[in-house]
Amino acid sequence: MRELLRTDIEFTLDEEALLYRLHCDRDDEPYLRALEIMEEVRPLLRPAYAVREVPIEKTEPAGFTAGGQRFLSKIASLKLKDQKTAFIYIATSGREISEYVEGVKDDLDQYLADTLAYMCYLRGIEAMAADLEKDWGFKRYISLCPGSIIDWSVGDVCKIFTLMDGLHQKLRARVLPSGMIDPIKSTSGFLYPSEEEFQSCSICPRANCPNRRAPFDEEMHNEMANL
Repeated sequence: MRELLRTDIEFTLDEEALLYRLHCDRDDEPYLRALEIMEEVRPLLRPAYAVREVPIEKTEPAGFTAGGQRFLSKIASLKLKDQKTAFIYIATSGREISEYVEGVKDDLDQYLADTLAYMCYLRGIEAMAADLEKDWGFKRYISLCPGSIIDWSVGDVCKIFTLMDGLHQKLRARVLPSGMIDPIKSTSGFLYPSEEEFQSCSICPRANCPNRRAPFDEEMHNEMANL
C-alpha cells in the first residue's frame, strides 16, 4: 500500500489572501499587526501531511469498513461504494504554531495568529494535492472527513489515527477521545481520485462559515440527509 509523508513544506505568506481573510485594506491596523506577528512566528509555520492507502473491504447502507475499521456514515459509504482502495490523510499546520496560538493572551493577536496558522494548514493541503498529482497522477480527488459530513461523527477520526499509526507520530499529531485533533488547524479523512464535483460544504447548512469552499446546496443536502 502506498504512502506519502511531507514535513518539509515551505510556507510563504500570500498577502492578498491574508487581506481577504481579515477583510482589511493594506493600511488597516489588524493587517499591519498580522505582518508583525508573521515575522515573529515565521520559524513556527511548518505545514505537513501524511497519506496512506487502505483497502475498502465492505460498503453497506449504514457505513463501510476500511483497513479493518468500521466507519458509520451512509454518505461516505455511498461515495466509496465503487472504490477498492482509498487514502486516509492527516494535514496540519504543525505543533509549534499551535502552541504559540494557545499561549497568546491578547484577543486580537490570538485571532491574527490563529488566521496565520489556518493559512499554514491550507498550504499543507495545497502541497498534498500537488504531490498526489505529481507522484500518483491524481488530477482531482474527493475528500470525506468525519465531522464535516453531516451524518459522520467526528469520533471516527480516532479510527483514522489507528490506521495512520507510524505516520501521525511523525507529524507530532494526536487525536483526543472526542475525535478532535491536536494540534489545532489539522484535519483528517479519506480521499480518492475522482472527476466528480463534490464538496462536503455543499451539504453543510452551517451559516456564515469563514472556511466554506462551496455554497450550500439545499436539494443535495435533503437528498443526502434522507439516505
